[in-house]
Amino acid sequence: MMHYFKRNIGDYHKKAGRLSMLEHGSYTLIMDACYDRERFPTLEEAIDWCWARSEEEISAVKFVLSKFFTLIDGVYTQERIADEIAAYQERAEKNKQIAIDRENKRKGVRAPDVHEACTDRHLTINQEPLTNNQEPEDQHNTHSAGEPISDFEPEQIEEPVLVEEPPLPVDPKAPVEMTLDWEPDIKLLKNYALRMTLPVEIFTSEATAAFVCHYTASGRMETQDTWVSLLVKWVKTDQNKASNVRQFPKRESKSRHSGFSDLDYTAGLTQREDGTYAF
Repeated sequence: MMHYFKRNIGDYHKKAGRLSMLEHGSYTLIMDACYDRERFPTLEEAIDWCWARSEEEISAVKFVLSKFFTLIDGVYTQERIADEIAAYQERAEKNKQIAIDRENKRKGVRAPDVHEACTDRHLTINQEPLTNNQEPEDQHNTHSAGEPISDFEPEQIEEPVLVEEPPLPVDPKAPVEMTLDWEPDIKLLKNYALRMTLPVEIFTSEATAAFVCHYTASGRMETQDTWVSLLVKWVKTDQNKASNVRQFPKRESKSRHSGFSDLDYTAGLTQREDGTYAF
């Protein structure tokens, strides 16, 4: 399903700027549903896709369909949306084929050459004839000990050497949805980290785990460039918070009666024989 499409705000308001708020909502819901389902609706489907229930909502859906869509065989279509869906499906098919070819190369599976013969190991007209059958029979039918052998020795098939294909370059402007297995492109990460004076080594899986979990749950769609930029800002913010933690200095508690023990309360008194004092 198609989860992303470009929306030209200026072009939209130029053509639909005079719609009411209810009609704007109907038009937006119909467009989203067409891109998501990659097809166009009938009148009943459009009403259902918009969850229109009141007479005003149903009237808004009907008005938008009549104003911006063309009815063909009971289905309301729009040329612009159709072109964008077709282009998306073509890109998706190419990407699928690229992924299949890359996986085949990884497994060592070679695509058949168009100039190859359809049969395996058949002789062509330009191949030189085998001449071993022209040699004396006794050299090919028996060993030195007189044991019969076959005319053809089994062919030694070498195991294909699997060569790890380098990963396809990341398009920094390609929109992607955040997933739990997402990892930043190292080249983009180095550029953004250098700009923010952060070492690349700190971007470990533990440091980026909270970022990935947060945006995976949000279902947000951004370009690779934007994701890496947000990640660097996220880690930078975490570092700033950690560096701002300060321990309060310990205060020495002083008694309100401090200094009383230093006073001499016997000054001016006469000490008796029993050790007590008197005025």
